Amino acid sequence: MPTDQRSAFAAEIASLARTYKGAIRAQATTRNGYTVLFTGMHGENVGAIVITDPDGHEVRRADGWKVAKTAQVAEFLWDVMEQDKARAAERERLAGLKSVSITSADAIGRVSSRDTSRYHLTPGQLVELLTLAEQMAAANAPVPR
Repeated sequence: MPTDQRSAFAAEIASLARTYKGAIRAQATTRNGYTVLFTGMHGENVGAIVITDPDGHEVRRADGWKVAKTAQVAEFLWDVMEQDKARAAERERLAGLKSVSITSADAIGRVSSRDTSRYHLTPGQLVELLTLAEQMAAANAPVPR
């Protein structure tokens, strides 16, 4: 389905570019509600395109290409917009979580090794982890003589 949406979006943007070919500045709205602004269109050249989402946020911009390549540029912009949406969803999913790096060390044998991993924990999980780390540190503390 996303590929169909991508192709439809690219075809619509390409059609708009052909429609406004030669216009210095042209603005249109896609069926999805995105506002598309073409600027600097001279002959076969497109100076720039700015795409704004239905909420009014500038989504993406591309500069300088031939009108015939508009579908390819639009497909690329669609892919970038989808990546941006995925990153935003991931940021929202991680909201309120604490990011921690944990390094484990293996000091047994001739060569010691270290491995660091990143985790996203709830505040409760972080408290449990800190308590466990303190217990482990106390258990490994050297005994005074």
